Formats: sequence, C-alpha cells, structure tokens
Amino acid sequence: MLQPITDYPAFFAGAKETLAKVTELRAQEEQLKADEARSRSDLESEQKALKDNIELTIKKRVAEISSTYDAEIAKGNEEQRRVRARREKAKSAGVKERIKEETRGHLEEIAALKKTMRDSFREQKVPAMFRSKLYYALYFPHKLKQWLLLLLFIVLFFVALPCGIYFLALPEKFRSVPVLIGIYVADILVFGGIYTVIGNTSKLHHLELLKQGRDIWDQIAQNEHRVKKITRQITRDKSEDKYDLASFDDELAHISQNIQEATAKKQEALNNFENVTKNILTDELTQNARPRIEQLTSSHAVTLRTLQEISAERQKQTLCLVDQYEVYLGKEFMTEERLSALQKIMETGTVTNLSEAMEEYKNRQD
Repeated sequence: MLQPITDYPAFFAGAKETLAKVTELRAQEEQLKADEARSRSDLESEQKALKDNIELTIKKRVAEISSTYDAEIAKGNEEQRRVRARREKAKSAGVKERIKEETRGHLEEIAALKKTMRDSFREQKVPAMFRSKLYYALYFPHKLKQWLLLLLFIVLFFVALPCGIYFLALPEKFRSVPVLIGIYVADILVFGGIYTVIGNTSKLHHLELLKQGRDIWDQIAQNEHRVKKITRQITRDKSEDKYDLASFDDELAHISQNIQEATAKKQEALNNFENVTKNILTDELTQNARPRIEQLTSSHAVTLRTLQEISAERQKQTLCLVDQYEVYLGKEFMTEERLSALQKIMETGTVTNLSEAMEEYKNRQD
C-alpha cells in the first residue's frame, strides 16, 4: 500500500540519488559485459590455439613415423619388383632353353629334310621355285591352308586385277561390258596361260621328283606341328621345378619377410605413439600453455564475478527505484531533468501534491 509523502525535498533527493546509482550501475554493467565477452574470447582463442597445436604436432609426428617406415617398405617393394623381373627373365631363358632342347630332334629332322630336297632338286637341275611352299600350294594343294592360298591366288589375279584395271585404270568413257569382257579374257589368257605353262612344264619333266618334294614338305609340316605342340605344352606348363628358380624364391621370401616386419614395426610404433607418446606430448604442450590459460581463466572469472555483482546491485537499485519512486511518478518522469522540473513546481507552492505537479508539468509542455 502506498504511503503518503510528507517530505517532498527528501523524496526528490532520494529519487535522484537512486536514479543516478542505477544509471551508473547500468553503464558499469555494459562495460563489464564487453570486458567479459572480450576476456572469454581471449580464453577460447588460447584454448583453441592449444588444441590446434596439439593436433598439428600429433599429425606431424604420426607422418614422420609413417614416412620412415614407408620408405623402408617402398624400398622393399622396389627390390621385390627387381628380383621378380630377374626371376621372370631367368624363367623365360629356361623355357627357351627347354623348348630348344626338347625340339632339337624335330628341328634337326626338318633341316635334314630341307637339305635332302635341296640336294635332290640341284642334282636334277630343277629350279628352286619348284620346291617352294607357294609352288606346292598352287599345283599340289591337298591341305586346307594350301587350298586357301590357291583360292587367294585365283581371287587376286582373276577377280581383283581385272576389276582394278577396269574401275581404276580406265577412264570412264572407255568403260563398257565388252571392254570388261575383253579385260577378263586377256587376264585369263595371260595369267591362266602362265599358270598352265609352268604347271605342265614342271610336271611333264619332274613329276616324280615333285611328288617326292610334296612328301618331304608333308614330313616337314608334321615336324613343325610337333615343334609347335611341344612349345605350347612347355609354355603352358605351370611347374617351375626345371628352371632352377629356388635362389630367386628364397630372395623374394626374405624381402617379403622384411616388408612384413617393417609393416608390423610401423603399426607397433603407431600404436605406441597413440597409447603413450601422444599423451606425453599432449601433457607437455598443455603444461607449456597452462600459465597463459590460467591467467586468462582467472581474469575472465574476476570479470564475470564483478559483472554478476554489478548486475545484482543494478537490479536491486532498479527495483528500489520502481518500488519507492516510479510507483508515484511513473516511468515517464524517471529522468534527472523531469525530477528537477517537478521539484521546482512543488517548491513554488502553486500545487499541493505530485499529481498536481505532474499535471502542471504537462500543461507547461503543451
């Protein structure tokens, strides 16, 4: 319940004093809020700097540990690659030597058959062309490959050549069906005639020798087929026991063991760093930064405590101002200027209470 005011000078003096305190406390509070925010930011920045320094140092040390072992592992892998290359080269040489050894008999027989054919043809003074593979494919074909070669010969000389002459060599104004027929007839007479003359001449004088040559070529083909078969079997053979590769395998096993040991040591070093060294580094870096962080923490705590005290006092004085003065005058008169104006009006004696003084003030303002 509001009490009547009996001492207006004391009332206005108290109101002004309380208002001044609230104003001053509010200014102090705002300044302390800014100081607290700044000190908190400085503390958080220092803590973040410590955290970043710890993370960077740990990352750097882990990279150093890894790089040391990775260099050894890479060296081992490179050595392993070189040994494997030498092993593959040795195996390749062994395979070639094995092929050479196991096909020696067939190769010697092929050479002997070719020599026999060459000597026989020379003895009877038969031209070398009559013992060539091309000749036997054209005049004594009896295998698929020879028939295909003969077919290619026919297509080349009796189809492609006339068409090439007609469509590519002749101007368009000379092209006609009779001309095309003439080209084909000429082609058949020339190349067919040459083919027939060579065949009849050779068979007429050397038929038996040519048949012997065909038999020899068949024997050569059989031996060549056996050589290819042996070569294919040796190449596909998975067993490497015949190539003396044990020394390479031992060296590769030794290198592989070294790589495994280096990998295990790397993991052990990383685990030791994670479980022991990392904690030691963290403690050392934290200890180095502790004085600065403690100083900032203490400074922030002092500022925060002062802010809380000032805020509490400002709230107390504000409530006092409201309960003892604002309740009579209202918020609109809670300024130094208006309080002084009301006090002067009361001192003139023209009004008897605050309500009349406030009404008089408003009238003057109007």
